[in-house]
Amino acid sequence: MKQLIAVITAFALAFTLAMPASAAKFKDVSDGYSLAIEINYLAEKGIIGGYEDGTFRPSNTIAKKHIARMVVKALNLPKDNLKKPSYKDIPTTHLYYEDIAAAYTAGLFDDASYFQPDATITRAFMAQILAKAFNLKSIAANSVSYKDVPASSPYYTPIQLVTMNNIAKGYTEDGTFRPDKVITRAHFSAFLARALSLSGGDFTPEVGYKYFYEDAGKYAYRMELDGQNTTGGMTYKYWNLFDNASNEKMDYLMYVTSPSHYYEGVPQSDVGTTIEFPFTIGRKGESPGYLSRNVLNTKVTIEIAGKTYDDVVIVEETMPNGGGGTEKITTYYAKGHGIIAYKNTDGYFTYWLTDRVAAQ
Repeated sequence: MKQLIAVITAFALAFTLAMPASAAKFKDVSDGYSLAIEINYLAEKGIIGGYEDGTFRPSNTIAKKHIARMVVKALNLPKDNLKKPSYKDIPTTHLYYEDIAAAYTAGLFDDASYFQPDATITRAFMAQILAKAFNLKSIAANSVSYKDVPASSPYYTPIQLVTMNNIAKGYTEDGTFRPDKVITRAHFSAFLARALSLSGGDFTPEVGYKYFYEDAGKYAYRMELDGQNTTGGMTYKYWNLFDNASNEKMDYLMYVTSPSHYYEGVPQSDVGTTIEFPFTIGRKGESPGYLSRNVLNTKVTIEIAGKTYDDVVIVEETMPNGGGGTEKITTYYAKGHGIIAYKNTDGYFTYWLTDRVAAQ
């Protein structure tokens, strides 16, 4: 499909998108900041805010009381019928009492004599809280051995869980996780946003259907299954793309899913997209032919051609345009359908799914 984009003329198209409000802009979190996507994601949801001077102060450390409030907001935990924590330093009059008590009632904080609300937290404690809060599941194929996190560590399992689910990774330069490193506002925001946006499932076209697409020039295409196989835990689905009017074959496409990656593109070529799986928001780095790849959202509702899709994943890719500049392609993925739309640099939809029908 992506080969076809170059010959498509872009026209505006009326789609209905249930999109979040425009990103919050903090003076010290530019669009180019490595964790801007995650920070703005939480700000849009009202889970975290900045300071009166319009800054976010991403490098500041974050306190346990703020962790409690953010997680309670993210999970929308109830604040009625609360269990009273036994913490001597958290009276019912404490400004953060309800948040701490709500998190305690949900089992996110353990019994102790003191809570230490102003204490900083470590990467290991972050992993423990998020693994509990989001009931993270093990994905054995995604496990990583860290030099500084032995199996005997009390934090071994939660650190493995946040790693397996693409929420927090280690340091590739030395193979460590650095569990005792104190965490900043930016990094906890990033980890929480990734946990909140975690999305799994099958985002490939469902076998047993034919898929019909239209581009901005009103050309119609049809995609039909050519074959599939599963090898080494990876499932490959091969599809033929036809001109729906002439029945001429236009492209040969492949979707691949594994416990750790999702791929769609043209087999044996550099035309395609590989993304860490399960999906979480954030910058996903560079790859051959692309300058950047960002997962902007994973739980958007979008209406296309009269059909509504939930939990849509939005991926923005920047690549050279051949003329010394760059172009952006935004791709929309839906469960059981694969790609449902493309948008070009100018913000126009250039290719979209119109229908799918049961194959004969």
